[in-house]
Amino acid sequence: MKKYLFLGCSILILSGCGGSSSSEPPVAEPEVPSQPDPTPDPDPTPEPSIADPLFPPNLAVTSCTGLDYIQIVSASSDDNTNSAFLASNVIDGQLDRNGSWITELPDATVTLDLGFRYEVKQIGSAWLNGEQSINSFDIEISEDGSAFETIASSVDSSGETAYFDITNIEDTPARFIRLTSKGSDTDGRTELAEIAVMGCPLDVDSAPITEQPVDIAQFNLDPNVPPGSNFDLLSWALDTPEVDPNDGFSLRASERQLDAGYVSEQYFYTAEDGGMVFVATVDGAKTSANTSFTRSELRGMLRRGDTSIRTQGVNENNWILGYQPDPQTTVGGRGGRMTATLKVDEVTTTGSQLHEGRVIVGQIHADDDEPIRLYYKKFENNERGYIYFAHELRGGDDLWLMVVGDELSSDQSHPTITNNPSQGIALGEVFSYEIDQRGARIDVIIRRGNLNGPIIGYNYVDMNERGSGYDIIEEWNYFKAGAYSQNNTGDGDDFSKVTFYQLNTEYGPQ
Repeated sequence: MKKYLFLGCSILILSGCGGSSSSEPPVAEPEVPSQPDPTPDPDPTPEPSIADPLFPPNLAVTSCTGLDYIQIVSASSDDNTNSAFLASNVIDGQLDRNGSWITELPDATVTLDLGFRYEVKQIGSAWLNGEQSINSFDIEISEDGSAFETIASSVDSSGETAYFDITNIEDTPARFIRLTSKGSDTDGRTELAEIAVMGCPLDVDSAPITEQPVDIAQFNLDPNVPPGSNFDLLSWALDTPEVDPNDGFSLRASERQLDAGYVSEQYFYTAEDGGMVFVATVDGAKTSANTSFTRSELRGMLRRGDTSIRTQGVNENNWILGYQPDPQTTVGGRGGRMTATLKVDEVTTTGSQLHEGRVIVGQIHADDDEPIRLYYKKFENNERGYIYFAHELRGGDDLWLMVVGDELSSDQSHPTITNNPSQGIALGEVFSYEIDQRGARIDVIIRRGNLNGPIIGYNYVDMNERGSGYDIIEEWNYFKAGAYSQNNTGDGDDFSKVTFYQLNTEYGPQ
């Protein structure tokens, strides 16, 4: 009984009855909200995450041999305000405005992740409107993504090319590369189209290859028609190893014959997938007494069947190099660009080490010399072939430059590399090339797959720097494409076979 009375009293006290005779209920004091701190602590800036390397670093290895075009894993920037022109564009393989990183931020940086450590030997930068402006930048490198070391300061682009300006650096181990742009000398903006990094892998014997399967249907080729119905061949003539009964040299099919449906069952025809096939046997007719090798090869004919214009000479059938003086007569254009998507199906497997597996797939030919001959070469026991080009000095010797393959010790002699190029092109693998002549330069790009595929090789020649000698009024040029055999020591019936899926040329105004 006492227990219940005690509890009841307690309840009355808690409810305010007993101890006060007032009829007004008590008023609760309102809680005063706490005032915010006028200077709150800032949120901590999150540390950028660094992805795990593709291969564990082997820090004992600090040097290697080779000069591969490195496939960069990612590119990021401290300025991504312009969502249409992000930093990731500098590794998309496109050198136009839509594929550029554009920012007005001063000292903007772009950081590249190579995926794992390489010995970096060259860095290329291609700037939008690079022929009209000079861009200044710094380069830093890092092995871990945290501690960066400056390896080049206040580097200026040449202001002479829309392709890559190459910065040679002391061979340095790095996984990360940071470029800090100081802007252009015209408006201070950064408009960087592409970055290229060349070197060799340190943490693995060879970098992995991402295959680029190509759907041939994209080229809209009909396997049931001659090449002239799938390709515009009115701007080309064709030379093959077939003998011309009139003079004993190579039989030429004119541009009008090609356009009308010319085929050669042995040397020039349409493949089952619609591609344009060129076959050059070791034995066969040659184009002149001064030529050592056979060919199944197109020769550019800008006259497009107008035989009132001569084939040779400074005229409308041919074009002039970008740095040649004005010829004071009408020509086919100034400067030229040829692009092609193709595959090398077969190469010769007999003959001398120099000649085995060697074929030219594209050229710029001048009057007597060749400003560029683009080679594919593969040895029989190798999985892949490499790609290089020769630049012939006018009336002089050849210079040799590698595009896809091992680094050359000298540009004065033909490549003699026999090992398998780890990043090379296999027989039957579709790839693309671009040969671009502007000003005094010839730039060559190789892509795996079609013309939108990743760049896997690049090199160039500057004819002013090399003293090439083509900058005279008398010179004239034309493109060539196909299979130009470079083997005259193999078995007579051995051959090279090349299939083209796309072939285009364009020329600048005179």
